[in-house]
Amino acid sequence: MMPPSPMRLGMIGFGRIVELIHLPVVKRLKGIEVAGVYDITPERLRLAERRGFHTYTDLDELLSTPLDAVLVATPHQSHYSIAALALRAGKHVILEKPVTLTSEEAIQLKQLAQSSGKVITVFHNRRYDSDFELVKQVIAGGELGPLLSVSRRHHSFGSGAPFGVKSFYPNWRNEAYYGGGALLDWGVHLIDQLLQLQAGKFRRITATLQNMRWLQGDVEDYVQATICTDQDIMVSLDINFGSYANTPMWVVGGEAGTLEVISDREATIYLKDSKPRTIELKPSLLDGPCTIYASFLAHLQEGKPLAITIDEAVETMRVVDAIRQSAAQRKEVLYGDYVLSPSS
Repeated sequence: MMPPSPMRLGMIGFGRIVELIHLPVVKRLKGIEVAGVYDITPERLRLAERRGFHTYTDLDELLSTPLDAVLVATPHQSHYSIAALALRAGKHVILEKPVTLTSEEAIQLKQLAQSSGKVITVFHNRRYDSDFELVKQVIAGGELGPLLSVSRRHHSFGSGAPFGVKSFYPNWRNEAYYGGGALLDWGVHLIDQLLQLQAGKFRRITATLQNMRWLQGDVEDYVQATICTDQDIMVSLDINFGSYANTPMWVVGGEAGTLEVISDREATIYLKDSKPRTIELKPSLLDGPCTIYASFLAHLQEGKPLAITIDEAVETMRVVDAIRQSAAQRKEVLYGDYVLSPSS
């Protein structure tokens, strides 16, 4: 454990997500000091310097400084290699999602963290969104009755490519080389949420991944997966980067009623023999990220539990791999006890 002095954090990658989320969180929380910034883009380094941060053009040089931890906020394909370098340099790691490109890489990072005595947490911040908090609350309250089905959707027109900084390569989210695609971009968030619902162990998965004909890139922009759990609850995942529709984010069905989450601000509960009841939600951009950072700091300084563990991130990537396998084989795959096999 670390003494309760400011945690010296190095930032690897200084893109939009750092500006929008990570820097505001660090400023809000006490006990974190940004001790250095590394980026491969000169324009982003100049911006970091204008913000008052010490910058590095050499990653090894940053990692050789007395940092306690690093944030890795780079394109997906580099997460494993950079996190491994940081762990070998004796640094704890906060990883933007996805943890890696595959479950195999995630397991290797877990083993490396264990052997080096360091800690990894992963930025599955959507676990704390207002819509998901409501879904958990309603299910736990029991008014829907025994759970029958859960449908989770994310529709948008286009990927997150326009979000990227122009001085790097905004289209990286649409290219396989960089680990782009709907499954690793939004799918990991949705899978993490579904796993947290405790609806039973995932047993059978049938999935489709499709690069739609408008060809924004060489990766999937359409994902559908149907999952059956060992409690016979049907779980579905739907991501569509070619949709203007305001489709419901969640439809959760039980024997006594249905919850429809229309957006992160509004939901409706339908119960038998009752009028529909509307619920207003209050979304917050930074509450989840603050929870992740605060738990990371408390874990290092006081040994308290992490909000998000590497084991949970590994499980998410196992489901990602199963979805890929089902889509590639065009058949159902069996999923359970960390073993995948094609159905007969």
